[in-house]
Formats: sequence, structure tokens, C-alpha cells
Amino acid sequence: MYIAKAFANQAEFFAAVDHAASTLPPGISVTPALGTDWDGEPAVFFQIVLADNAGARAQLLALTKQISQGIVQQVQPLEEWGVLPYFDFKTQTDKAKMKEPAWT
Repeated sequence: MYIAKAFANQAEFFAAVDHAASTLPPGISVTPALGTDWDGEPAVFFQIVLADNAGARAQLLALTKQISQGIVQQVQPLEEWGVLPYFDFKTQTDKAKMKEPAWT
């Protein structure tokens, strides 16, 4: 049975994510959660919360692309850790409205 390196070395993986998150612009929080995707493949789900003033609405696509590419380039979730990366972006206000529990 294959176990993805991210699952076997979770502390190391989360440390790599924390390091990558520390290089992002201020006002951005990154919360990773390991699991499996709809097809049963090992995955990491990144919940990204942007400060409400993170950027103009017209610039959000560029910002989210910068964030996701930065994390993928630094952490290399698939190549180095064996997990497919998925990203979910919300603003602080949107997250508060959803009243969903924080990922742990």
C-alpha cells in the first residue's frame, strides 16, 4: 500500500507549508488539510483566507494565482510530497458569513 510522503511526514510537510506561507503578502492565512480527493487520491486542501483589503476585486484573480503558484513552487506538493493540491479562497468576511468550523 502506497502512503504519500506528506502523510508519513506530516510535521515536515506542514513546516514546509508554513515556510511557504510566510513568504506571501501580509493579510493572507494558509491552512492545509490532508485527505483524499473525490477519486480517492492523496490530496492536500489549502484553505486560503484573504484580508478584506487584500486587493481590488479586479486584481483577485492575479493574487490567487500568485498565491497558489507560490505555494506549489515552494512546497511541490505532488512532486515532493505525493499529494494533489487543491485551493479554496475566501475573504475574511466570506469566511465569517459561512460560519464553518476552521480546518485543523
